Amino acid sequence: MLRLQWLAAALLIGLFAVWTVTPWGVAVEESLGLESLFKLRGERPAPAGVIVLAVNRESAAALGLSTKLHEWSRQTHAQAVAALDRLGARLVVFDIFFEQAREPEGDEAFAEALRAADNVILFARSDRRQIDLGELGKAEQHTLQQPYAPFADAARATAPLILPKIPARVSRFFLWHPQLSRHPTLPSMAYQLIDNDVAQSSVWQQHGPGRLYNFYGPPHAIPTISYAQLLTTPDQVAASVRDAVVFVGFSALDQPDQRDGFYTAFTDQSGLDISGVELAATAFANLQDDSWLRPSPWYLNLILSVAYGLGCFVIARRLAPIPGAIAVVVVLVIGSALILYCFSEWFWWLPWFNVVLLQTPLAAGLGIWLRSRELQTQKTVLKSAFGKYLPSDELDRLLQQQALPATREMHDSLCLVTDAEGYSRLSEQLAPVELSGLMQDYYAAVIEPIRQGGGLISDVAGDGVIALWPHIDRDARWTQVAPVVRALLASVDQFNQLHPGRTLPIRIGLHAGEIVLGHFGAADHYEFRAMGDLVNTTARLESANKQIGTRILISEACVNESTADLRDLGRFRFAGKDNPLRLYTLAHDTAFELLERFAVALRLFETGKWWQAAEHFAQLSAAYPDDGPCAFYARHFSESRRRDQLLPSWEQGIACLLKK
Repeated sequence: MLRLQWLAAALLIGLFAVWTVTPWGVAVEESLGLESLFKLRGERPAPAGVIVLAVNRESAAALGLSTKLHEWSRQTHAQAVAALDRLGARLVVFDIFFEQAREPEGDEAFAEALRAADNVILFARSDRRQIDLGELGKAEQHTLQQPYAPFADAARATAPLILPKIPARVSRFFLWHPQLSRHPTLPSMAYQLIDNDVAQSSVWQQHGPGRLYNFYGPPHAIPTISYAQLLTTPDQVAASVRDAVVFVGFSALDQPDQRDGFYTAFTDQSGLDISGVELAATAFANLQDDSWLRPSPWYLNLILSVAYGLGCFVIARRLAPIPGAIAVVVVLVIGSALILYCFSEWFWWLPWFNVVLLQTPLAAGLGIWLRSRELQTQKTVLKSAFGKYLPSDELDRLLQQQALPATREMHDSLCLVTDAEGYSRLSEQLAPVELSGLMQDYYAAVIEPIRQGGGLISDVAGDGVIALWPHIDRDARWTQVAPVVRALLASVDQFNQLHPGRTLPIRIGLHAGEIVLGHFGAADHYEFRAMGDLVNTTARLESANKQIGTRILISEACVNESTADLRDLGRFRFAGKDNPLRLYTLAHDTAFELLERFAVALRLFETGKWWQAAEHFAQLSAAYPDDGPCAFYARHFSESRRRDQLLPSWEQGIACLLKK
């Protein structure tokens, strides 16, 4: 069963690990895990030498231009290129598509500025259209639309920027056009012009799904200057522009003016997305400082997911539920910290959402559940086994605290002690195997009625049983225990009928008082038992049955004035004890005349009319020779007559001095 559990857990964890490396799992990780890692890491400084020149409404107002930013005169852009050239910009990259001619003077000025600077890359638009192939269906055709020819001829180069057509989550950038593989993208072209050697690299020539952005922060994390700042106060931005790669495009400080915003992990609460030109600048900056994110290979992610899941499962399966949960949380925190460190310091993207955040509750939850089931099964087995030796409440407490000895508690309790008459004789006559079988049946006859009556078995020794009723109601002690006593007597009588020649008549003592209940012992041996005078006195009561000639003796502590089914036997004092006890026995099988005459004789004795009482008891003993209490009193009065004096206790109205 245990091996099957481990195999099932390994299979479940393995299936989940396989899912994490499928396109669906990777999409979830890239959407949720990557975004979470960016937020946990926070902002990081952008590299020097990369800035954004923003086209925005603030500049339009400052320069007296149209608020329709795409309608600005090319003369303004010519002035910007010239200013950047004078300030020593290393490269200028336009993320603005100059599709067609406008006013001749502005167009000519802009073309001249491009030729003079000789360091400008212009944006080329990537177009896609459906082609009907007739019976063959439809196909997509991708073309690259160059900017206005005079501008394209005057520029250093042209290149597209491949981004979603509508606002959407952006996580990757391309070095090459995905469909037109011979054409590098804007950031890629800019980087090749800065570093001529990179164009010859075999790694650079490889095409793939794109590289992962390593964002620097929220919008405008890349240093940004405006057209107005460049054209009106060039000296203030000179230090930023010198030797920098300048990306020019629409970049607003508020959402209504954002023309091409894209959702990223750093989109702020106001909803301002990062602009397309800043995405181009970010891609170039990643290439420049070699900080673009390196995703771990799929096979490593698979191994990591399986190893982490099995680790969490083993921890949760081996430890108890609460320590196991704490240990798993510690592993989760350490794993998250390591992944975040690799992400922040080494730009290495390891799966976090799928492997840690989802795998932890799956694997650990499975382990904790199986461990809890195992512990519950163990508890059930222990309760089933040790429930025959300990009360269920005490066993529950021991299982919860997992320590010995348990707390000892004071109880106001009723105690019942039994003894089997004739046990010594049978133990001599029977072989041990026969005796053990007989006693097993006897114990079943005694213990079952006690258990059904709510009694707690404190001890079983030889032929005797000690039972307790802790916290019993003082005013209803006999009412609660009377049905148990009757059932016990009936059960033993049935046992004796089933074992003729090997009968074990029962004697019972009942007393009530305070006890301490708990585990007593030392070193590696403890026993659950009751301590106090209550148990000793109850045992004395049980033993006194032999002298008084009864089957059951009940102390006055167990009865109240309304009790009608008991026979008052008088007050008795035990050897070694100062306080006498009034004792009772069952009256249901005693003749009514005997009960009345016995009560009269007992009143005579307790009121000091000893010799009159003696005559009554003598007559009762003669009339009812099988009645034990009558014979007991008659015998003791007879002994007193021979000594011609009463025992001291008899003079005090106490029936007799019982031996142990």
